[in-house]
Amino acid sequence: MANTFAPNGFQQYQGTGSSPTFEQTQLAIASGNTTPIFSGDPVIQAAGTTGLGTGYITQAYGPVTLTVAATAITTSSAGVLTVTFTAATATGGTLPTSPNAWAPPVGSTLIINGSTMTSGNMNGAFTVTSSSTTTAVVANSGATISGTSTASGTCTVIVPPAGIFVGCRYLSTANKYPVWRNYWPGSDANGDVTAYVITDPLAQFSVMTGNSNTTATAVGFSSIGQNIGFAYSQSGVATTNGVTATGLSTFFADQYSLIANSAAGPAANAYLPFRIIALQNYVPGAVSPLASINGNDNTTAYNRIIVGFNNAMPRSFAGI
Repeated sequence: MANTFAPNGFQQYQGTGSSPTFEQTQLAIASGNTTPIFSGDPVIQAAGTTGLGTGYITQAYGPVTLTVAATAITTSSAGVLTVTFTAATATGGTLPTSPNAWAPPVGSTLIINGSTMTSGNMNGAFTVTSSSTTTAVVANSGATISGTSTASGTCTVIVPPAGIFVGCRYLSTANKYPVWRNYWPGSDANGDVTAYVITDPLAQFSVMTGNSNTTATAVGFSSIGQNIGFAYSQSGVATTNGVTATGLSTFFADQYSLIANSAAGPAANAYLPFRIIALQNYVPGAVSPLASINGNDNTTAYNRIIVGFNNAMPRSFAGI
């Protein structure tokens, strides 16, 4: 039976501990964070206008494409590379606007693909060491020359997630007593919000697939072992950021971030947040008895896959 598009975020499949709590960490959401966070949403460490972490978490977003002029990448013989951008667009999710404007988080990865300069290029993957709302500065230890780009190519920022949000507790200003909810509505807290986040490095999650850029197709065996990003805006389908009636996420694993599709180039795949481990309910040499359940037909679009953390703060690469 062909699948229909009905994502509900990253639902824990297995991990340390047992259902329904598994291994959770208590983190904090700032009461002034007006962006809702739904059960099953990836979350990241929030950052200020200089890219430094604030100690809070916020809803995560997919790879961020920077709008960069042809000559707006500069490097020096001292190994400092600076990218100046005029706009930033997340391919999945929404960039934070509260309590401050977005800056590339320190510790995130900047990937430059397709740039040119008079002699050589500035392509590669770099760790952001400082930033502002218009610049990203990285350590370029391999630089032996200084120069300015003649074409910027595609500049992408990938931020490692802190984990998967599954609920919260806070003192409600409306009710005048503590409440427990499976999502953060973006208001109603007197003081900081206690968030419950799955951070187990070995956790695995079931998630529906989709495509933020074009028509979705089945994610098959050839994609197992690749890494994948996420989004909640499906191409050609009316989508919303979460469902307030249930508190559930609408994030899906974004097929557009796979190696064959991404404008960021093959190097970007190594830094995406999740690794594809398996197709959900695949039965070798036979048809799964669950194939008639939505998401379990692995031959059609919107099939569900099993993923684990790849580039996450508790696991590998640079943290924030």
